Amino acid sequence: MNAMKIERIELYRLKVPLKQPYKIATAEMKVFDSTVVVLQAEGREGLGEAMAGIQGYFWETADEVWQFAREQGPNILGLPVAQAQDSFAAHVQDRPCASTPFLTALEMLAGNPLLSPPPEPCSVPMVGILQANEPEAIRKELEDFIGQRYDTIKIKVGFDVDKDIEKVTLAQRIIRGRAQVRADANQGYIFAQAKKFVQSLDPGGIEFLEQPFKEDAWEAMVELAGISPLPLGLDESIYGMAAVEKAKKLGCARFVKFKIMKMGSAEALTRAIDASREFGLEVILGNGAAGEISCYQEALVAARMKTRTGEMNGFLKQKESILTDGLKTEGGKILLRPGYRLRLDPRKVEKFAADQLILG
Repeated sequence: MNAMKIERIELYRLKVPLKQPYKIATAEMKVFDSTVVVLQAEGREGLGEAMAGIQGYFWETADEVWQFAREQGPNILGLPVAQAQDSFAAHVQDRPCASTPFLTALEMLAGNPLLSPPPEPCSVPMVGILQANEPEAIRKELEDFIGQRYDTIKIKVGFDVDKDIEKVTLAQRIIRGRAQVRADANQGYIFAQAKKFVQSLDPGGIEFLEQPFKEDAWEAMVELAGISPLPLGLDESIYGMAAVEKAKKLGCARFVKFKIMKMGSAEALTRAIDASREFGLEVILGNGAAGEISCYQEALVAARMKTRTGEMNGFLKQKESILTDGLKTEGGKILLRPGYRLRLDPRKVEKFAADQLILG
């Protein structure tokens, strides 16, 4: 199928509103500003998506990703799939986020098994994201998650360390071992705050503390790892295998998290998972600030690679689906269905499109 020639290209910049603002230590999002790529050839179709412009997540901005799509997309019209893949693979190191929607759409178009529906129904567990801040609201939200059989609940920290400690401690008391806690600071701490956080908590039931410092603060990570009762993980620091190798060499993390938008393609993502496991590192997949296309693709890879409870839950934050047949969930799991196809809903595209370019 790699010899198929691309007959039509649809590029969309969509701004999809969220149910409520999504707050992390470095940003607050009210919409998902994404570039969506649709490629067609010989009656087949492949989709890809890139989210950017999130402070602390990516160095590429949403404007840059959209400009890249408009400039580079027309160049592959009429090319064989394999040649188009080579063209965008050359950009991954410098423009990973912008290259990803093209490479993943090409993988789907070519029928790559990594991004094909499973032969039998299966499910992929997701974390629940605790959004509440007041004690009773926290209790209600946690009980709801547990009632829906979420096995891991993520708590965003990195704001006010004393309040963060109180919140996590309260959550531990409410959960009582019925689920594990994943704390994510999103680069929000300086060393003294992170030290206080890890040394003030009972480590029981806490899976790990994710990304306490800025992405290049390797010395601080090493120092914290030497004193922390909590396991540590890296997310924003991980763009490719060079960062994973550095984390292993320094011994500063037990967990690494990958987003497909940072890796370029599903093939690259699976290679990174295998290599990380060879280093003895635990792998998490997912992006809480991504739409349905990326979340579905990450879920497919997670199911095949049997990674830990994932974070491909950004689509749950959208007010509306942009697909004709939206992703299905059951409790804390994404359901992967045989024969399922990602298809954009033209009415939703028209509703949320800030810009578009159709070729072919």
